[in-house]
Amino acid sequence: MFGLKRDRPQGDGRDTHKGRRRHRVGADHSQPTGWVRHAPASTAALCGFKAMLPSGVAWLGADEWSVTLHMSAVDYLSVPRDGQAAIVQQWAEVLNTMRAGSRLQLSVVNRVLSNAEVASMLSKPDQGDRFDALRRDFNTVVTSKLSAKRGNTLTDRYVTITVQVDDEDRGPDEALELAREFSAQVKKIQGCVTHVLDRTERLRLISRMTRPWELFTFDEATFADKKLAAVDYVAPWAVERGATTDPLVFHNGSGDQFVSTVWVRDYPVWLSDEVLTSLSAIPGDIAVSLHMEPYDQEASRTLVQRQVSELEMQAIAEQRKAAKQHLSEDMIPHSLVTALDEARATRAELEQSNEKLFSTVLAVKVAAVSRDELDTLVRRVMSAVRGKSCPAEIATHMQAEAFTTCLPLGIRAIPMRRTLTTAAAATLVPFTNQEAFEDGGYWYGANARSGEAVVLNRTTKVNGNGFILGTTGSGKSQAAKLEITNTFLSRPDDDIIIIDPEHEYQPLIDALGGQIIQLFPGGTQRLNPMDMAADGGETDPVKEKSATVVTLLSALLGGQDGIGLPQRSIIDRCCLDIFSARRADPSGPAPTLETLRAALIASGTDTGREVAESLEIYTAGSLDIFSHATTVDMSSRLIGWDISRVGTELRHFAVMVICDQIWQRISANREQGRRTWLYIDEFHVLFANPASGEYFKELWKRGRKWGLLATGITQNIDELLASEQARLMLSNSTFLELLGQTSTDAETLTEVLKVSPLQASAFTNVAPGQGFIRCDQVQVAFDARMDDSSLLYRLFTTKFGEHAGVVVGDRDG
Repeated sequence: MFGLKRDRPQGDGRDTHKGRRRHRVGADHSQPTGWVRHAPASTAALCGFKAMLPSGVAWLGADEWSVTLHMSAVDYLSVPRDGQAAIVQQWAEVLNTMRAGSRLQLSVVNRVLSNAEVASMLSKPDQGDRFDALRRDFNTVVTSKLSAKRGNTLTDRYVTITVQVDDEDRGPDEALELAREFSAQVKKIQGCVTHVLDRTERLRLISRMTRPWELFTFDEATFADKKLAAVDYVAPWAVERGATTDPLVFHNGSGDQFVSTVWVRDYPVWLSDEVLTSLSAIPGDIAVSLHMEPYDQEASRTLVQRQVSELEMQAIAEQRKAAKQHLSEDMIPHSLVTALDEARATRAELEQSNEKLFSTVLAVKVAAVSRDELDTLVRRVMSAVRGKSCPAEIATHMQAEAFTTCLPLGIRAIPMRRTLTTAAAATLVPFTNQEAFEDGGYWYGANARSGEAVVLNRTTKVNGNGFILGTTGSGKSQAAKLEITNTFLSRPDDDIIIIDPEHEYQPLIDALGGQIIQLFPGGTQRLNPMDMAADGGETDPVKEKSATVVTLLSALLGGQDGIGLPQRSIIDRCCLDIFSARRADPSGPAPTLETLRAALIASGTDTGREVAESLEIYTAGSLDIFSHATTVDMSSRLIGWDISRVGTELRHFAVMVICDQIWQRISANREQGRRTWLYIDEFHVLFANPASGEYFKELWKRGRKWGLLATGITQNIDELLASEQARLMLSNSTFLELLGQTSTDAETLTEVLKVSPLQASAFTNVAPGQGFIRCDQVQVAFDARMDDSSLLYRLFTTKFGEHAGVVVGDRDG
């Protein structure tokens, strides 16, 4: 029977209640041997559910079952009004699919994180190494940024679906089936993603509302072995009830909490879509719950017709009363006229469409650590609700029942109801600002509108490729360096490689103890394009390396147009001979471009001699950077390829040779299960040469299967978008970070990326460090500005004279 029996409380809780009261705040919380700490009956009843299955389905008693889904945010406020109307219509269609005998509860939960939670989710704890100063500075930057608006407040959205099934075997399955149907329907709204909470996740959510700041101890692996019910892990230790309007006081081991619940008594004829938005914008421990239960259409029409008839009878009675007093028959109360007009309009709406009628209740739970703080929050909630013309009041005599109503369990424990049509109910749209807080992600700044943290995880996407675009001085290199630093400090098994055409990344790489490789004529560091990877992988290394060298030399010798087929053929023939010999006897010196030049001369063909003559300047002349054996050290997990002095003529060739080396590193990392992060600055320069552009396009396509997350960084938007290859790469990238753009570039990007004008305003003529992020389905405006006294800022800045020569780590990477 799905484990229901074991999940029911053992005993009546009376003895454990006494035991618990002996372990109140400040007392020794250790448990005597054999002591089972059940929730007292009164506090367990406050939680509302009788049992909970591993799947997360809760048995509410009798024939009711519920399941809770976490719902991703949708960018509602940033789209134009017609776009918002479309979202409301889509949401109405979702509500219209609800079956009779089911209920839906929307929960918008503001969660105030403790310092410990912030530390575990965003901050970087000390590791006892030379980089702890960076970690502490990062924590300071994040904390100051979040406290600027909403502090440690996060907003989550949940949907709880309740179904009435009198069969214990079918109840859980039917609840999960409704959850799947709901998920499929709501995904049509900007790709909104839902996730069914399992027992651990659902109990943790309830515990945050009933036992804030207390360690959550439920463990699915050991639950069956303990003599506890699921409710014992979430029920408050004790609850104190006061007078009719006094708040509840929860007593837990971590301290006391004052809780009060407000309910919305009525709604105006024209509901505002900002009701839930205004409530969720309040920083504090607030949970908004909207319960909706559909009538079937026949019952809806009958109910409304009865209401119309009753109001018409009242109107007739008022007219007769006016006639007896020799007054006009029009002298009837305005409130009665308004109610009758509203009821007739609702009747017409139900008759002319497939809309349903919903029985609803809207309640808001408010919690705080002191009575004064609670009263302040309650006043803010009441003001926000009344500001949208919705009468609201404290749930007198029913504080405990109102609190249960606000838990994401699907229980309507207070009797107050208000009927709404589908259209009116859909106006209470749960979508406001889109937030981004993904597990295991990096901090990219604060949401520019809500102040919440923007935390994204590129590694979980099907394609982790990305672009960082912005004008000069917009903060694009700071954005890249922030992500690089996050990766270095948080993912010790990942490698980071940077192609740096403007010598911008050396301070950061030096501080992190990485390796700088500088290639330029006359330099001591050399890179051999004829290096061949060892056997392994999915391809023939001889043929693959030969094809690579043909591509490299075609770009080097032929410029934008490349070289002809005869030249490519002779190069390929010589390369196949050279690399086959190398594979057969790897003990000798590695072949170089000089080896290839000698082979071309030895071919005895005119074409071979012509190609060899063209190669002379690159093998024995002044541009011989790539004609010697490799001398650079590429063992560090953080490598910066500095090509700022390589020269214009060799730049494209240098990038392609470097990328060939990078691909060999990516292949080796894949065999070891290591991820590779690649950053290419001044990315637009690459597309001046079609060969190098084609090379990167293939890298973008192949990389995702090889653990590569490639990022292009550029300021020249027009030049980038002029390339069809670049446009294809943009469309094949799930991560896009747009810093400040000129008005012209912003218009181009708005058209190409299909963003709304309000979204475009987030990256049009804004301050450095501000912009807009699109990551898969997430689209948010962000603010990543830093205090110029911070260590990170001094490492990241490229402003003249601002770099302070910060030294954090040595060069052991």
